[in-house]
Amino acid sequence: MEPPFLQQRPGIRPQTLVTAEFGQRLTLAVATFVLLTLLASLQWVPQQLQLTIGQPAPRKIIAPKTVKYEDEEKTEQLRANVAELVEPVYDPDISVLQGSLDRLQAMLEVAAEIRSRTSLSPEEKTEQLMAELNMVLPVDIVSIILNLSEDEFAQLNTKAPELVRQIMEKGVRETDLPLAKATLAEKVGAEKGSSAFKQVLSVLTEAVLQPNLVYNEEATERRRLEARDSIQPVEKTIWQNTVIVREGDPITSEHLQILKALGLLQQRTHWTAVLGVALVVAFLMVLTWAYLWFLSPKVIESYKLLLLLALIAVGTLALERIFLLIPTDVAAKFFPAAAASLLVAILLDGRLAILTAAELALLCAIMAGSELSFAVEAVAGSLAGILAVQKVSQRSDLIKAGLFVGGANVCIAWALGLIANAKPLEIVVDSAAGLLNGLLAAILAIGLLPFVETAFGITTPIRLLELANPNHPLLKRLLFEAPGTYHHSILVGNLAEAAADAVGADTLLVRVASYYHDVGKIKRPEFFIENQLLTCNPHDKMSPSLSALVITSHIKEGLELAREYKLPSAITEILRQHHGTTLVSYFYHQAAAGAEDTVSEDSFRYDGPIPQTKEAALVMLADAAEAAVRSLTEPTLGKIEGLIRKIIKDRLHDGQLDQSDLTLRDLDKTAEAFTKVLTGIYHHRVPYPDKEKID
Repeated sequence: MEPPFLQQRPGIRPQTLVTAEFGQRLTLAVATFVLLTLLASLQWVPQQLQLTIGQPAPRKIIAPKTVKYEDEEKTEQLRANVAELVEPVYDPDISVLQGSLDRLQAMLEVAAEIRSRTSLSPEEKTEQLMAELNMVLPVDIVSIILNLSEDEFAQLNTKAPELVRQIMEKGVRETDLPLAKATLAEKVGAEKGSSAFKQVLSVLTEAVLQPNLVYNEEATERRRLEARDSIQPVEKTIWQNTVIVREGDPITSEHLQILKALGLLQQRTHWTAVLGVALVVAFLMVLTWAYLWFLSPKVIESYKLLLLLALIAVGTLALERIFLLIPTDVAAKFFPAAAASLLVAILLDGRLAILTAAELALLCAIMAGSELSFAVEAVAGSLAGILAVQKVSQRSDLIKAGLFVGGANVCIAWALGLIANAKPLEIVVDSAAGLLNGLLAAILAIGLLPFVETAFGITTPIRLLELANPNHPLLKRLLFEAPGTYHHSILVGNLAEAAADAVGADTLLVRVASYYHDVGKIKRPEFFIENQLLTCNPHDKMSPSLSALVITSHIKEGLELAREYKLPSAITEILRQHHGTTLVSYFYHQAAAGAEDTVSEDSFRYDGPIPQTKEAALVMLADAAEAAVRSLTEPTLGKIEGLIRKIIKDRLHDGQLDQSDLTLRDLDKTAEAFTKVLTGIYHHRVPYPDKEKID
């Protein structure tokens, strides 16, 4: 059993994959892949710049893409500033406080013990206290200590340790020692007592006061590093097409940073980025191929349509590359994906256009520096344009589609601007660019459409609607030079359109093709019964073979007029095929009746070919059915339906429908549609009474 991807899909010939057509398609796919990858990855090809600080720029350097880069100098400056603001880390040393208190306590205990020696004179007490103290004190302070009253000495024993503890428990750094002593002096001054008491209290506490916070170099450095790390790198954005440095200007370190971020200082191609782009292109091409295989087989079946799709994709990226080369910020905001989606929607398929729009928007966004906002705006505008062209009736309607594209772009520009908290002026500029982008898409589509239609033989609904206009020069000629044929063609169009609607064929194509299917009768209108009116029949004076030649020649003459008036191939092919190889039976039987030898049917048959499509077959059947039913003298529902089914049966048995893809079910629906329309046209009417008889 064949794997799913090789199983035949409706409308695709199996030999498509095994003949030279496969080689054509493979070559096209490879060429498209290479071109798309090249166009989308040019910004990663280095420009081989070798620059140093202070060197004059050899030329004006413009950013080939949008990049964000870190301003290393600004970042380092901010980090250094914040590191300097970090306070040094000091760890408290509890033993220092305890040591100060112990020294103070020991001194007070010695003083108390000497104060209690009543046998000693004041001078002796002073000498002994100074000798036994663990600190150096002025003589006058020692004398005051010995002469304090018992209450004040007791107060000294309480207040001195208390004040030392208050100051040192808060932590005292070496640099803060003067401030700590000043604070201590303030607290001593606020105490109650004599001036002598306060003087002693101040000297003793200050003598034991010392720094108890030890500088922690490791912790300080760690905090400074944390502070540096808390500063995010200063990022700057260089927009595509921004002038980095002008020719002759000295190169600065900032210039080198920007050039490095852009990859312009590299001496080799950024192959990893190119590979990434190639993978994206390959994925999108496989996705498109899968879509065409399963949902749009007519495109895979036609090499021309595949070529058209490839050219639209490559042309879109080429045009985007040109826009990106223009050294202005505004030019970079124009993207041709919307124009491409309009062309695909009109020329190929609306659903395919949606897929194409998304894919091209993604590739254009990569070209623009992977800007997500770019892709969002491109997709939104393209989708709006695709919806707008679903019911276009003339080329000028594409301007309306362009306004839809522009309107969507404006809405997205405002939405993204508000999300990014952009400045109002920036949003207004983006909105204006989006609106202009929509109009540009419409102008491109209008300008390219006629060339593409002609080059690829595609008949768009717009072109068909233009041809359906009764004021078309060829239809006006048909009306005035062969009025019977003109009205017959209008009826054939109604019949064919009703049948096409019933069997799922192209209703617009069959209607317009019906209008032009008999334009060849303009050359000799009087030779066709619908144009003879009250004139004599010229065939009465001609041989059957010559009459048959005149009748069948209206196909050739119609093709000549079609070329003269530049009718599209879809119309001319139906014109060519609408009689197939049918027999001009009236003149054949006339010739056979008057001939002694056997008359060859080949001389009385149209040249063909037989109808190749449903649309051509429906025009053939509608043409024959309208002419036949019009010849009925007493048309009734039964007669009309019977005659229609007989005509269809005869064409089927004659092999005229063998290549048309019409099924028996389709033929039954066609007969029902013809019957309904023709019964409404040729039904009996109530005769109006004669006025004279009434009188």
